[in-house]
Amino acid sequence: MAPFPMLALFYSRAGDSRLAEFEAVASRFGGSGADFGWDRRVLATNGGDLGPRVVQWLSPFSEADEAWLADAAAQAVGCRGVFEVWGKGDTLEACAASAAAVPSSHIQRRIPGSWRLESAVLGSRRSQHPSSLRKRMDAFGTVLDALEERAVDLKDPQSRLWLVEDRQSLKDAGPFPEPPPRYLLLFQLPSDVPAIQVRMAQLDTRKRAFLSTSTLPADRALLLCNLALARASSPEPTVLDPFCGSGGILLAAAALGAQTVGSDLDWRMVSDNPWPTRIPPSPGRPGRGTERVRMRDNFVEAELPEPRALLTLDVGADEAASTLLLANGGLLYDALVCDPPYGRREFQGGEERWAGELSFKVDAVALGSALRTLFLLARQTLKPSGSLVFLTPVRSPNDGSKPSLEELRAMLTLEGASQNLSLRHLSVEPIHRGLHRAVVVMDRC
Repeated sequence: MAPFPMLALFYSRAGDSRLAEFEAVASRFGGSGADFGWDRRVLATNGGDLGPRVVQWLSPFSEADEAWLADAAAQAVGCRGVFEVWGKGDTLEACAASAAAVPSSHIQRRIPGSWRLESAVLGSRRSQHPSSLRKRMDAFGTVLDALEERAVDLKDPQSRLWLVEDRQSLKDAGPFPEPPPRYLLLFQLPSDVPAIQVRMAQLDTRKRAFLSTSTLPADRALLLCNLALARASSPEPTVLDPFCGSGGILLAAAALGAQTVGSDLDWRMVSDNPWPTRIPPSPGRPGRGTERVRMRDNFVEAELPEPRALLTLDVGADEAASTLLLANGGLLYDALVCDPPYGRREFQGGEERWAGELSFKVDAVALGSALRTLFLLARQTLKPSGSLVFLTPVRSPNDGSKPSLEELRAMLTLEGASQNLSLRHLSVEPIHRGLHRAVVVMDRC
C-alpha cells in the first residue's frame, strides 16, 4: 500500500516565522536538514494575519520520521499538529468517499486504543457544535465501523481524528492559489512530548505576579526562544536577554530548559526588592496591584529555575559585555533573545483603537544605531554558531517612517557582517495597519 499523504496545520498568526520555528524545533528532535516542501506564498488569512497558508502539504516522509515530526509539532507554538490524510474532497460526501478507501486494518493499527474526534474550521472563529459534528461523521461509516471496538475518550484519548473544514476563502480579500480541499479527515501523529500549549497556559501574563505593560505574550516569547535554541549543543543552553523588562523571554527560555541571565536599564524590573506593581488585577490574578512582588516570583510560581543573574545595565556601556559574561561564569552564551526598546513604546491596542497617531517613530538612521549596539553586544557575548533572535520595527501600511522589509534586510546583512553575524531568517508579523514588526534570526560566525 502506498503511504498516505501528510500535512501540517498552522495557526493563523506569526507570519512566516511559524515555518521557521517548526524547522528549528524539528532540528532538535532529529529532523535537521529535512526538506519539508513548504508552500511559502503569502496569503491573507483569518484575523488579518499575513503568512504562509495554514494548510501545508509535507514532502514524503517515512514512518521512521513520524516520531520527530509529531514531537516538533507538539513543541512548536505556531503548529496545530502533523497529520496523515485519510480523506479529502470539496464536499463532505467526496471526503467521505475518499476515506472509505482507507483499509480497516490500517485504521486499527493507527488507533490501537482510545480515540476522540476533533473539529477545526479554518477561517472561522468557532468550530462546529458537537451535535453538528456527530451528524457530519455519520457520512464516514467505514472509518467508524473500523473503530467500533475502540473506546471513545473525550478527556485524554490516545489518538485523535480531525474533521477539518476550510472556510478561509470566505474571509480572504483574494482567492487562494491552488486552495486545499474544502474538507479533510485527518489522523494526528501522536507525540511523546508534552504539548507546548501547557506551558503557554502556565506562563499566561494574566497569571503572573510581576508584570510590566510591555511584556511579550507567552506564545511570542516561546516562539522566539524556539528559534534561538535550534543550534544549541548544550543540554542546558544559556540564554541572555539584555532588555529583559519583567522577564517574559527569560521565563520562556527557562520553560524550554535553558539557563538564563537578564539585564535591564530600569532597575525596578531586576531588583530583588518586592513592591506592588501598577498592573491592575485580572480573574487569574485578583490580588495583583496590591501584592508585593519581584520578577523572580514568576519563576518560583511556575516552578522554573530562577535566572542566574538579574543586572541593572546599560548595554551601550563599555563594560556591558564583560559584566554579562561574568554573570555566566565567564562563559559565552548559546543565544541572545530580546525585544529591544528602540524608542517610545509601540501602540499595540489594535486597529479598532488606533486613532491614526503614531507614538513610536523610528527611521533608518535611529534603527541602524540601535542595531549596531545590539550586534556588537552579540559578537562579544555569543558562542561561535550561537543565535541572536530579536524583534524590530518594519514599515506598515499606515507608517512609512520605518524601513521596508528589503531595506531592513540590506541593513541587517551589512551591519551584521561587520560583527561576524549572518542573517538566517527574516519575516514580518503584522499587529495592525499602523504597526508591523519583523522577527530576525542571526547566527554568530
